Amino acid sequence: MKRVLVFGAGRVARPCVQYLLKQEGIEVTVVDAVPENLARVTEGHPRSRSVVADAGKDSAGLIASEKPDLVINLLPPAFMAPVARQCLEAGVNLVHPAYLDDETLALDARAKASGLVFLAELGLDPGIDHMSAARTVRRIREAGGQVESFRSVCGALPSAEANTNPWGYKLSWAPASLIGASKRDARVKLEGEVYEWKGGKTYEHVHLEEIPPLGWFEVYANADSLPYLERYGIPEARTIYRGTIRYVGWCETIAAMNALHLVDEEPQDFRGMTVRGFMAKQAGESDPSKAEEAVCRKLGIGRHSAVYERFEWLGLFEDRPLPFEKGTARDVISLLFGEKLVYTEKERDLVILKDEVVAHYPGIGRRVRHTSTLIDYGIPGGDTSIARTTGLPPAIGARLILEGKVSAAGVLAPVLPEIYEPCLKALEGEGITLEESSESL
Repeated sequence: MKRVLVFGAGRVARPCVQYLLKQEGIEVTVVDAVPENLARVTEGHPRSRSVVADAGKDSAGLIASEKPDLVINLLPPAFMAPVARQCLEAGVNLVHPAYLDDETLALDARAKASGLVFLAELGLDPGIDHMSAARTVRRIREAGGQVESFRSVCGALPSAEANTNPWGYKLSWAPASLIGASKRDARVKLEGEVYEWKGGKTYEHVHLEEIPPLGWFEVYANADSLPYLERYGIPEARTIYRGTIRYVGWCETIAAMNALHLVDEEPQDFRGMTVRGFMAKQAGESDPSKAEEAVCRKLGIGRHSAVYERFEWLGLFEDRPLPFEKGTARDVISLLFGEKLVYTEKERDLVILKDEVVAHYPGIGRRVRHTSTLIDYGIPGGDTSIARTTGLPPAIGARLILEGKVSAAGVLAPVLPEIYEPCLKALEGEGITLEESSESL
């Protein structure tokens, strides 16, 4: 019997754990600080066990006591490297859906020497996007083609009928993670020229894009795209762009929030302060009664603007006492997001992933655009799409490792055929399918 230890029973854990429990010969132990989360994720399955503990703080002791064959780390990205180091010391394989960090990458040689598989970036984005890209690039290479341009965009949104607030967004993951992305740096390469936007400036470089048959969305660059020239094996590409999809209006609102420092993390004293007073202070005004005027002046907008209307709807001008004496601007926004940007039980979320690769085939003198598109909806009253598309890939990757089907060792991303081919096939079996098309240019 193989033993899997899962750290975290949050929003994406249930599909991951339930997939593993469907496999014969696998026992799953799940660790979380909230008993209700554990009950929801394990559903009392006879091959599951729940441990109430702080997986982030107690990960080393848990690995030592549970002696798993593999750890799936569903904790926030900050815990990737510490857990990876502990798995290395214990001789345990590891799967993680988040982006690889430098500390974890630095463990590659030692993991390889130990014959361990540390498979990261295996979720939706990163994850399914990597696998789709790697498969398309391999097919282009096999046909004698060269990649001119690579673009990948992805977004998790409310479905059209669930898009019932002026922000065009609802939370299918933690508010803090969403807000943290508002200050993310981005770097892309467009027609041979590199562009870098730091500290959330990427939201000021938005473009509109049609995703048939759903309509028009806005897209902004996400994180650093340039390492993927090497990761995908396309050094000749003159364009590489990885971006995030949102409903129209999101980027101007986040840019306004950044201008008001609403997502900053500097500690503040909130004693005796209302939300309106907080907004006045962020806009440089000492009189809370003038918050609206000060915000409009700071941003150069009127009360008729969509940004102002979104701020007002969120409750940023309410005479409501802040429920904490000390905190950060980010804490205030996280509180309001957690209250307002929520799904009802019967609403569906929507995941969109679109890869577009333009290739030149010298042998036949043709240029072809290859497109792969995933459109997936959540299950009302059941798992969200973001939970399935983020939680199932690490579970599938774990199964492949436990079955001895991953021969490579070290710190890996899912860009090897031995990983992405069976993983994409397994995802199709779960109803998560990429529609592919090609057109001559």
